[in-house]
Amino acid sequence: MESVCGSRCGLCVVCGLCPAMTAQHHPDQLTHPREVAWQAALLGGAAAIPGTAFGAFYGTLRTQTPVLFSIISGAQWFAIGATFWGIRTSMLNHAGLLNWWNLTRGAPLHPHYHLNPSPSDKVRASTVAGALTGFSLGFLFRGPRNVIPGTIMFGLFGWTGQHGYDYLDARNSRGLRAKAELREMGEEKPKANFMHKFAKSKWSPMSVLSDEEYENMMQEKLLRVEAEIALIDDRIEAFRKKAVEMETQRKTEKVQELAQMQK
Repeated sequence: MESVCGSRCGLCVVCGLCPAMTAQHHPDQLTHPREVAWQAALLGGAAAIPGTAFGAFYGTLRTQTPVLFSIISGAQWFAIGATFWGIRTSMLNHAGLLNWWNLTRGAPLHPHYHLNPSPSDKVRASTVAGALTGFSLGFLFRGPRNVIPGTIMFGLFGWTGQHGYDYLDARNSRGLRAKAELREMGEEKPKANFMHKFAKSKWSPMSVLSDEEYENMMQEKLLRVEAEIALIDDRIEAFRKKAVEMETQRKTEKVQELAQMQK
């Protein structure tokens, strides 16, 4: 019995297990070329932004047509970013692209085991993508003499960039794991922001205090205020006593004056 996809296994007719039909329920097994092209266009557009800015700056300083130079520079950066990312994504998803091609022809699909590529796969894909980008765009933009240098340099850029990204990603992952462990142990320390880091430097006129240090400082200020209040109370009491003594002395003197007048 012939199936819908053209094969003679008859699975789709009997139990609906034809790979071409079950692939609809497993989108991870397929990679549409349109998705690869869209991702490449997005990264190319992101690369075109700094390329256009650099072209405008350089063109203003060195050329008489800065607008045209910035447009050409942005287009070149777009081509570099889109080509590199398109080749890299295609290499990392070659099984998914092959399954999409098999699905269009009615051929059986192959299991896609490389859903999570290893670091070595990413390094290899970035290096090859960089070399092919330098080869193709070097020939297109600079001519045959720049093919070999462009291939070598862009291959090194891809290799170095992927290793640098993997290093930073691994360091960030270690930091997140350490924070998670401290959070579980209840010993997580608050992350210092830019102002805290600046305040802790020896050149800063400010200082950062912990809760305990701030509480101790406020207690010292409170004790100092209470001591000053006690001194003020003592002075007030002394003034009162002196006022009473002066009033008593004045009354005594007045009585003595009246006594002398009566005599």
